[in-house]
Amino acid sequence: MTQAAIVAQDLTALGFVALGVAIAYRWYRDRGRAQAMLAGALISLAVVAALGRIPNPPPVLSGADLALFMVSGFFVLLFRHEFVPIGRTTLALAYALLVVAIGVGILDVFVFSNASPLVASVLGIVIVVPWAIFVGEPIVRFWIESIRLPAVQKARMRFLSVGFGLLIVVLLVAVIAGSAMRSPTAIIATQLIALAAVPVIYVSFAPPAILRRIWRLSEENEIRAALQDLLIFSPSRQVMAERAAYWAVRMMGGKSGFVSDADGKVLATSGIDAADAAALIADASNPTVIKAPLHLAEGAGQLAITAGPFTPLFGTEEIAQLRGYANSVTASLERARVTERMAALEDSKTQFLNLASHELRGPVTVMRGYVSMLESGLFGHLNDQGRKAAGVMAAKVSEMNELIEEMIEAARLEEGAVTMHAVEADLRDIARAAAEVVAPLLGPDHRLVMDLPDRRVRVKVDPDRTRTIIVNLLSNAIKYSPQGGTVTCHVRSRAGMARVAVTDEGLGISRESMGQLFTRFGRIVTPETEHLKGTGLGLFLARQLAGLQGGDITVASVEGEGSRFTLQLPAAPAAASADGAQDGAATPPSVPVPREKSPAAD
Repeated sequence: MTQAAIVAQDLTALGFVALGVAIAYRWYRDRGRAQAMLAGALISLAVVAALGRIPNPPPVLSGADLALFMVSGFFVLLFRHEFVPIGRTTLALAYALLVVAIGVGILDVFVFSNASPLVASVLGIVIVVPWAIFVGEPIVRFWIESIRLPAVQKARMRFLSVGFGLLIVVLLVAVIAGSAMRSPTAIIATQLIALAAVPVIYVSFAPPAILRRIWRLSEENEIRAALQDLLIFSPSRQVMAERAAYWAVRMMGGKSGFVSDADGKVLATSGIDAADAAALIADASNPTVIKAPLHLAEGAGQLAITAGPFTPLFGTEEIAQLRGYANSVTASLERARVTERMAALEDSKTQFLNLASHELRGPVTVMRGYVSMLESGLFGHLNDQGRKAAGVMAAKVSEMNELIEEMIEAARLEEGAVTMHAVEADLRDIARAAAEVVAPLLGPDHRLVMDLPDRRVRVKVDPDRTRTIIVNLLSNAIKYSPQGGTVTCHVRSRAGMARVAVTDEGLGISRESMGQLFTRFGRIVTPETEHLKGTGLGLFLARQLAGLQGGDITVASVEGEGSRFTLQLPAAPAAASADGAQDGAATPPSVPVPREKSPAAD
C-alpha cells in the first residue's frame, strides 16, 4: 500500500473521530433522545474508524469493531424511530437482524478468518447489507419527509441522507468488488468519498450561518409576503392574529399554531381548535409546543407552534426566526389594538353627537317658540327690562340652535348621510346672504367689507351648504378679532376656480396649531382665546362640505396679525354676455356692510 493510501485512510479515520467529538459536544449541550441516538451512531463510527487504524489487531478487537459498526447503523434506525415511530413488530425484527449480523461478524473474525475470497465476500455482504438496511431506510424516509418542510429543515435532513448514503455506497462497492478495491488508487478513491461524508453529515446537525442564509433565500419572498400580509393588509386585530398563526405554521413547518393574549385567551388558531389550544396553554411544560413571547401592552401573550416530528432537532433556525417574527406580530397586534380603540372612540363620538343633537333639538324648538311669543307680546306687554331679557334669551337660543345644527351635520357627515343639492348659483349672492347672517355678530369696532365683482361668479353648488361654509368663516373672523378691525370677504373667479377669501386683522394662528384647525372638536385654546365659545366643529364641517362639492379650504396666518381663509370651488362654465365679455371679468368695488350690534356673540 502506498503512502498516499495510508494518509487517505488516516485522514478518513481522523475525520470520523472529529465528527464523533463534535456530535458528543452538541449532545452534551442540548440533550435529548433524538440527539442521543444520532450521537450514538456517529460516536460508534468514530470508534470503528479509530480501531481500524490499529495494525494487526487481535481477534477480540476486530470482533468489537464489527459489533460497533453494526450498532452504529442500528442507532441511525433508532434516530429515525424518534421522529417517525417504527411498529413494534418491525422494531423487533430489526433487533433480531442486528443480533444475526453481529453473530455473523463474530464468526467471520473467529472462524472464517482464513476463508476463501468467495466465502469472505459472502460474509461481508451478510454483514454490510443489514447495516445498509438500518441506515438506508432512515435516509430514504428523511428525504421523503423533507419535501413538506421549510427550506433550512429540508436542507439539513437531505444533507444527513446524502452523508450516510455516501457511506453505504462506499461499503457496498468495497464488499462487492472485493480484491479489485485493494489497489492504492481504489483505496484512495473510496477513502476520499468516505471523508466527504464527514462535513456533509456535520452540516446536517450544525450548519454554519452562511449556509443557513443560502438555504433560506428560496423562502425570502414568502417571508416578506408574510410580513406584508401581516403588517399592511390585516384589517382588524382578530384577522391579524389569524394570519400570524397561519404564517407561523408555514414558516416553522409545524402541525398547527395559535396566538393568545396576556390572560391566556386564545385569539386565533391555525390547524387546531380553540379548546385544544387552551389546553396546551395550560400545560406549560409540553415539549411539543414551541412558544415565542408577544410583549403586548396588557402583558405577555404568546405565539405558539405545535412542533412537527423533525422540528426540535432540524428546526433550530426556524425557532430563532419565529422569535423575530413574534416581534413583528406584537407590533402589528398593538397597532391594530390602537386603531380599533380609536375607531371605537370615533364611533362613540358620533353616537354622542347623534344622541345629544336629537335630544336637544326638541327642547330648543319649544324654547324658541315661547321666546318668540314673549317678544311678540302674546303673553302680555313687557317692560323695557323684559324686552331686553327676551332679546338675550332669543340670541342664546339661536346660538344653541346653531350648535345643535352643527352637531347634527357632523353626525351626518360621519355616517355619510349628507346629501348635496347642487344648482347653478351666483357666489356673490351666497356671500351676501352669509354676510346678512353674521351682521348681528359685529362689534362696535368691527367693519365687514364685501369685496365683490360686478359680474356673476357662476358656481354649481348647494347654496345652503355653501352659505353655511362662508357664515362659518366670517363668524370665526369676527370672533377671533376681539379688538375689532376690518373683516374682508373677497369673491373672485379665475382659471376655472371660484374663490371666497375671508381676511381678518385678529389674533392669528401659530404654525404649531395649524394641524388642529380642521379636525373634529379641534379648538385652539390659548390665553387669548380660552374665553371664546365654540365646539371646534365649525371648520371641520366647512372643509368637509367644501370637499363634497369638489372644493377645499386653505389658510394662511401670521400669529398676532390675522388670518386669511380661502374657500375654493369649481366655477361653472362662464356664459358670454351681450357685449362679448364673460361673467366675472370686471374689477370689483369694495362694499362696506353696515355694522349692527349683536346682543351675543358666538
